[in-house]
Amino acid sequence: MPAALLLLPVALLAVGAVLAWAVRRVVPGSGRFIAALAAWGALVALVAIWSSQRTPLDLTVGELGAGIRLAIRLDAVSFAFGLFLLVPAALLLTFTSSPSPPLVVLATAASLFTVGASGLILAAFGWGATLLLVAVLLQAAGEAKPMTTRLRDQAALLFLLWAGAAIYSRGGTDQYAAIPVSILQPQIFALVAIASLLASGIVPWKAWPAALWERLRPETAGPATALLFFTGFYFLVRMYEAGGGHYPSPFANPLLAAAGTACALAATLRAQAAPTRRAYLAETLPIAGGFALLALALGTPLGIAAAIGTLAVASLLCALLPLVAEEALTGTVLVALVVSVGLPPTAVFGTRLLDVQAALEANEVTGYLGLAAIAAWVIGIAAAARAVRLAPRRDAEPSRSRLGALILVVALAAGGACLGALQSVIAIPAAATVLNFPDSALTGGLYATDAASGGWPAVALGGLLAVAVVVLGLGGARFGVAALPAADPAPLFAPRWRSLPDRLGVLADALELPVEFRVTEWKRIDLVLTRGSIWLWIVLFAVLAIVVTRCSG
Repeated sequence: MPAALLLLPVALLAVGAVLAWAVRRVVPGSGRFIAALAAWGALVALVAIWSSQRTPLDLTVGELGAGIRLAIRLDAVSFAFGLFLLVPAALLLTFTSSPSPPLVVLATAASLFTVGASGLILAAFGWGATLLLVAVLLQAAGEAKPMTTRLRDQAALLFLLWAGAAIYSRGGTDQYAAIPVSILQPQIFALVAIASLLASGIVPWKAWPAALWERLRPETAGPATALLFFTGFYFLVRMYEAGGGHYPSPFANPLLAAAGTACALAATLRAQAAPTRRAYLAETLPIAGGFALLALALGTPLGIAAAIGTLAVASLLCALLPLVAEEALTGTVLVALVVSVGLPPTAVFGTRLLDVQAALEANEVTGYLGLAAIAAWVIGIAAAARAVRLAPRRDAEPSRSRLGALILVVALAAGGACLGALQSVIAIPAAATVLNFPDSALTGGLYATDAASGGWPAVALGGLLAVAVVVLGLGGARFGVAALPAADPAPLFAPRWRSLPDRLGVLADALELPVEFRVTEWKRIDLVLTRGSIWLWIVLFAVLAIVVTRCSG
């Protein structure tokens, strides 16, 4: 297969963005069909390219200087994360009305380029372009990034560029598959790890995905979250490949596993105290991210495969949340709550079960973290039961597509029966790319998932349970569920730390330079940047890239 075809998915997205923009200029408010068609076309192209050869494929265009090599690589890892980006983007463009479909498609292209780049420096610049386009998308929707979000993005991008430059200066290359194992020192890995945690919002306080869901309209928060949430996990997976199958420090794995457990536990505590159903659903992605990081940090074949499977299910949750967050209590919404909390036989249940199994199998320390994750799981079940009695926000608008919500609910509810296929087709090949392990590490084939600590008979048992759940969802889709005659139940515990970053951000926004020390009107410059066109931001980003590369050279 010609290596030039690796650029086809990104090219389709770019062409779709241009066509959607041109149509939108002629007919305001249009362009959604073309954008959705481009996203589905890119998804089909990615699947066709990978399924036709299923071996790593590289494309090197040339050297840009200062250690930046313009090279694209398609392997099992980039294929898996490409699916995590394209599937929710295509579904959201199909079933929701985005404020700017061309910007969504263009941001998807930048994010897909990020996970396709074969080196850390080029991937960091691709992620910076994604941040830029998402910021412009929020601006088009009438929203602006708060100070805490801007500081988080800038810090994560700086750490990634710093780590890439350090790796290149010491090893002569930043390509994941070619980095000498001795070059990935604990200090360099710490930069990537911190950037990854900030990028995906794996923190014990209120994570940015949850804050974004509560602050923005669903059709805007959905694409923004889907395009940024998975990037941090992608870099952590690639660091296994750069480190020869392990992280450089023996303390890195337990620390990251503890961070994932703390994130999941804190998110479930916030979920059980959520004032609205939308606020509860906003915490489902941080919970899934905490479980995924716990499994990924184990460094075992089962752990990495389980983490990839968890992220695959999270990509469908990214598409589901905008469709049910504002709905009244119907059968579809009820099943969506069951799906989000991880009750059997849903796909969330199957992947979360593997996460806990991997933690219990790894060692004694991670076994205790697995028990804490089980506690978070139980609290999440209680939070979902409480969310049934919560009403949507009073200013909420109904979902744009109940058909889309029904399709995703059925897919996630029946996904537990397909867990073996998910692991065999996507998760295990991705884990095998960064680790070397025997085929017996995770077995079961397409019909079950077996590990040393037990198995999940996906088709035999999960399939029967899935039929009952799907029937419930289909039956309740047409008939509403009667509201429970009671006030909103009080939470078991009200976490006080959840608004700490927001309070700090308000203080940071209020800071001003004294008048006698001012040399220019910074507020006017900021106003020009926030109200300027996308081309101003693109020019500034290109100038910054040239300056950084020339100075480092």
